Amino acid sequence: MEITWENKYVIFDTKDGPKTMIDTLNTEGNEGWELAAIVSVMGDKLCVFLKKATHHHDPTPEEEEKEEALKLWGGK
Repeated sequence: MEITWENKYVIFDTKDGPKTMIDTLNTEGNEGWELAAIVSVMGDKLCVFLKKATHHHDPTPEEEEKEEALKLWGGK
């Protein structure tokens, strides 16, 4: 099984208070995103880096053979 990572960032203004950050991070967490790092930028801004794992299943030889047969016979 192979894992790849998606990455993104969100900028928060500290003047908005912690509730905005908590609500946003909880929403992102429910979608599978994890907090990776927080960096302070421009004094009153926080740049939050998020990562999300994607697991890739490598097919077995039997699964590959079945898939090829389905392709030949018009299956999906």
